[in-house]
Amino acid sequence: MRFRPLTDADLASRPAWLGEVELRADGWRDADTRSTVAVDDAGDIVAAGILWTSRVHEDRYWAEVVVRPDVRRRRVGSAMLAHLATLRARDIPFMTRGYVDDERLAFAFHWGARTIQVVPPARVSTSRRRVLRPYPAVISAAQVPFAQVLAAHADMYEWIHASWSPVAPGFAAAVNSGLDDDLDLEASSVALAGDGTVRALAAVYCDVDPLVVCAETTRAQVRGGERLVEGCLRFALDALAARGVDEVELDGHVTDPHLLPNWARLAPSGPWFLLVEIPV
Repeated sequence: MRFRPLTDADLASRPAWLGEVELRADGWRDADTRSTVAVDDAGDIVAAGILWTSRVHEDRYWAEVVVRPDVRRRRVGSAMLAHLATLRARDIPFMTRGYVDDERLAFAFHWGARTIQVVPPARVSTSRRRVLRPYPAVISAAQVPFAQVLAAHADMYEWIHASWSPVAPGFAAAVNSGLDDDLDLEASSVALAGDGTVRALAAVYCDVDPLVVCAETTRAQVRGGERLVEGCLRFALDALAARGVDEVELDGHVTDPHLLPNWARLAPSGPWFLLVEIPV
């Protein structure tokens, strides 16, 4: 078995099993975006691997490996991951993610992965919204300047990731990219301070099905933050229920201190989700 870069020609003629992960040609963006294939003596592809850094985070490489079904459990995947390690432009670890019963997580834990973040069950019925209380200072995000919404969105994202996956310089442009299309401003909500600054945000993303709601304060320390997030969530779920939306998914982590208690009260369903770091 030998390794070579993944090419556009490989992608154009790829068999169905290669579609199990999203692949791009080697070096599609910069030195931190690499992809490779393993081929057998006949020149046939038996595995593919890809690594990249996010434009939002630079502390770890995302890594994915896929192996042809007939040669799985023969250490081909392990050989591919070891080869990917040699392609890194920087000495930082790998990471991947998945639901707790995903095969990719079993593979990662075999390689000594450790959990760096946990996402609780995410599916929530909008009928549960009445367990949350409205809050007088919460209004639709459509009622404040869009630039203010974007700033609040970036501020929220930065601090909730600070302790376990710090953001990269210039992250705000990347994390806010496309929000003019992807954010439902009418259903999204903000909690305003007396001076008009945004203290908490519930962002409703409409580019997915079901819709996704992410809510937190805009700073780590906000007086009454749990109550503000409660009000923002109630507003967003009320707005969506009024349109006939029955279910949404919450986006967040067990370390989000103002979101998690409200998340639990909404009695979500579904599998747990893990983000893990793989040592190299």
